[in-house]
Amino acid sequence: MRILLLTSLLFCFLSCKKEAETQEQSVDLAETSFQISKDDIAKLNFTEFILDAKAGKLLESWQKYYELDNIINNVNQANLSFFKDNNEILVAFIEDLKTTIPERMDSPLIKSRLIALETKMFKLEGVVNLSKPQKKEVLLVVKELLAAFSNLNLQINKKIEKESQNIQKPY
Repeated sequence: MRILLLTSLLFCFLSCKKEAETQEQSVDLAETSFQISKDDIAKLNFTEFILDAKAGKLLESWQKYYELDNIINNVNQANLSFFKDNNEILVAFIEDLKTTIPERMDSPLIKSRLIALETKMFKLEGVVNLSKPQKKEVLLVVKELLAAFSNLNLQINKKIEKESQNIQKPY
């Protein structure tokens, strides 16, 4: 009888310990489900455009663009800290970015790309600040943000290219 009692007590203690371990593991999985790495971002499939040398020279005075480029580089490195609980700074940054556009770049095409980029930045900020964001959702929004920035670069390059063409119309 004693052996049966001791065996059942031992069984109860061992089974309780396993339950606690599985609960701890599920909590750890929930916390790390949002964590993304540089490799995850590198695997994203989108066309990336960078600035031309000519465009880079013309944009030297647009400091907010280079701040944006730094933010995008951080996102490429899987550092989303700029978007975490930072709404006021994000809003101020975007307003400064749109109001400090150099006169030569101030066109409806560039402004529309900036608005698209603004939308994606706010969307990423919203997803990052969810209580339990899913890794898949975060990666999807990161991809959209990187594509929007790439499209802004493409549009800037096209504007510079178009301006540098010397097309003479026959009369």
